[in-house]
Amino acid sequence: MSLYRRILMAYDGTEGGRRALEQGAEVARMHGAEVHLLAVLRLPASLGFMQEGYPQNWIDEQMEQVQSSLDEGVARLREAGLEVTGHRREGEPVIEISHMAREMDVDLVVVGHTPRGRLARWWHGSVGTTLLDELRCSILVVMPREGEDGG
Repeated sequence: MSLYRRILMAYDGTEGGRRALEQGAEVARMHGAEVHLLAVLRLPASLGFMQEGYPQNWIDEQMEQVQSSLDEGVARLREAGLEVTGHRREGEPVIEISHMAREMDVDLVVVGHTPRGRLARWWHGSVGTTLLDELRCSILVVMPREGEDGG
């Protein structure tokens, strides 16, 4: 029996996200795992603002960007020879990744890491670090190469 039967990869379209896709794809191939790709739209309401204060066309544009990133990620994984199911959610990334990981009963969650300053980490937290407290499955946090900023 394989160690990783079902893998959830979280993708945001950044360079760090692409590196996470590459490494996650390699792990999925090695284990013959079922692959799910998740892109999360962080809506203003999830950031503590009133969503009603933002024009619907702005929200629609953000949704289109997230869907475009998701489509790109699915295409990359398929080009790598994997069958993948794409999912889009709206809300706080850590919460949505955690919920989906539990719902799908995944064995591994793969995320990319984007280095940020102390203030940004304090304000938003780190998805990878926060997931450590939320999940009961393994987590692969893919670090940027030396000199890359992850974005």
